[in-house]
Amino acid sequence: MTTISSHPVTAAWPGGADPLLVVSDLRVEAPDTRGGVTLLEDVAFALEQGRTLGVVGETGSGKTLVALSVLGLLPAGVRRVSGQVRFGGQDLAALPSRGLRSIRGRDIGMVFQDPVGHLDPSFTVGSQLVETLRAHTDLSRRAARERAADLLDRVGIARPYERLRDHPHQLSGGMAQRVMIALAISCQPRLLIADEPTTALDATVQAQVLGLLQSLQDEHGMALLLISHDLSVLAEMADDVVVLYGGQVAEQGEVTAVLGRPRHPYTEALLGAQPGSVAPGESLVTIPGAVPAPGTLGDGCRFHPRCSHATDPCRTGQPPLVDLRSPDATGESPGARATRCIRHEELSLRGLAPTIGPARASGAGAGAGAAAGGDGEPERSVLVEARDLGKDYAVRDGRRPWSTTAVAAVDGVSFVIRAGETLGLVGESGAGKSTVGRLVLGIEAPTRGRVLIDGTELHQARGERRRELRRDVQVVFQDPHSSLNPMMTIGAILAEPLEVHTTSTRAEVEARVAELLELVGLAPAVARQLPDALSGGQRQRVAIARALALRPRLIVCDEPVSALDVSTQAQVVNLLVGLQRELGVAYLFIGHDLAVVRHISDRVAVMRHGRIVEVGTSEQVHRRPGHEYTRALNDAVLAVDPRRRLGRSTGDQTTPSDRT
Repeated sequence: MTTISSHPVTAAWPGGADPLLVVSDLRVEAPDTRGGVTLLEDVAFALEQGRTLGVVGETGSGKTLVALSVLGLLPAGVRRVSGQVRFGGQDLAALPSRGLRSIRGRDIGMVFQDPVGHLDPSFTVGSQLVETLRAHTDLSRRAARERAADLLDRVGIARPYERLRDHPHQLSGGMAQRVMIALAISCQPRLLIADEPTTALDATVQAQVLGLLQSLQDEHGMALLLISHDLSVLAEMADDVVVLYGGQVAEQGEVTAVLGRPRHPYTEALLGAQPGSVAPGESLVTIPGAVPAPGTLGDGCRFHPRCSHATDPCRTGQPPLVDLRSPDATGESPGARATRCIRHEELSLRGLAPTIGPARASGAGAGAGAAAGGDGEPERSVLVEARDLGKDYAVRDGRRPWSTTAVAAVDGVSFVIRAGETLGLVGESGAGKSTVGRLVLGIEAPTRGRVLIDGTELHQARGERRRELRRDVQVVFQDPHSSLNPMMTIGAILAEPLEVHTTSTRAEVEARVAELLELVGLAPAVARQLPDALSGGQRQRVAIARALALRPRLIVCDEPVSALDVSTQAQVVNLLVGLQRELGVAYLFIGHDLAVVRHISDRVAVMRHGRIVEVGTSEQVHRRPGHEYTRALNDAVLAVDPRRRLGRSTGDQTTPSDRT
């Protein structure tokens, strides 16, 4: 029987000290021809000094908008219609602009998702740190510069006085994120807001950045509002968690309770979409459909069109956020818990699973047995062979700009990829993974060594044979927003390789475009749309369709899911696995997420400092690594279980690229 509690949840939890930050009944709207479109509605939570509150949800759920509402930095035209944001007892919305500016940076720090995009490219790191310090303190310029160097040293950047002279484009992704953290903590804020601080960072750098945030929180006792689409990050860091969906709070409570026993089907679905929730090679659990766009919200629970537990009452009326702090029908007293599901008392939702079952006997991923011809299959032919690949780049000497030094980005790399198999390539940022991908694609020529495709050396081929090899090897880039021409329709983007490499008629091209869209699970009408009209996951599907247009034998996938939320990531991974089984295409899958690489790969090659240090089957590399660096990578992988936290980082917090 479906019941609805009569007492809606309040903002504050848990009991005890007065919260530092209280957000209550927050409603945010954007202008529209019909009067206004609701972006956030009925959002309420509280955060105490020294605690970490995680905010999780898919892209479009409203996570970043919550942070911008707290900071008073809503985009032009977007406004807070109702509700309060109280910080230290003050209503931030009631403060004049000057008062709010004095709080931002001094009392509230912000770490943005894209550090390079939010650091001014025209100014050095030092000038930006000095400007922030002098705006909020009475330090002299000399003292501010000393303090800036101390901050860079504190966040684990080697040679801080030299780095003060660097511009943002001279920094790696991990270093840029450290500089952003240094800026955010420069005035020792009471609250730090971190918006996706580790997105697209590899496992070791992610662990270092999170360890840095934890140690800074311990030192200064600051509160941390951590926004992420990665449940493992919140399991590692958060004390409490808010699950957002469609601009509303779907569920909230203490992190172990929420992930251990979810009370909303959306939380259950997010947990099920994690790569580790199924055995390698099996289809990941996906959430059908997508987060509803603002202005398209219908009646009933906002999640009901995608919910496997929805009944007729879920489709009518707006469910309230129900307080679960009183004992429910199961006799549980969950403490500070809330959910927006009207069936929470009768549903038994799946939380953290103790095991995922045994892996496949072959230990391989998507194409199990491809490398060794397991299960009685004949060994597959070698499609790609890299022999002693090396790539040097000339780097200018900072002290002698007229002098250059050759730096080996790739050195002595050898591997094979067989027809229809997936070779995963993992390693830290700067290890040389993407350079290897460009060498295999023929985008760059090797300084040493050879790339052979079907026995033909790629960089020595000429004329029609080179065009054939170009058609046989295609690519899916990391960021589909940048790799798709924003001025061309999807149909034109998919037609372009066909028009360049084939003699197909217009009718044949149109038919192939429709076939490609169907192959990647998109409607034919998408062909008339521009890339900006699509979601991130849909754009990546288009990128995959373009790579398949010429029926290639190998696709180089360069971090194809690193910037996608967990549900969209699961859809794209399942798509790649399904296409491989249907078409027999091989993949060179470059990634930093070891769980994803393990899931999709038959074999895994581990790179460090431009060299491959270990190659083995996916399960061998995961469960029985032979190299200490591989063991370090595995140890840095976060679990989606707060009881298995890695804990505080106490070692060297600089990456190899940071120390060069």
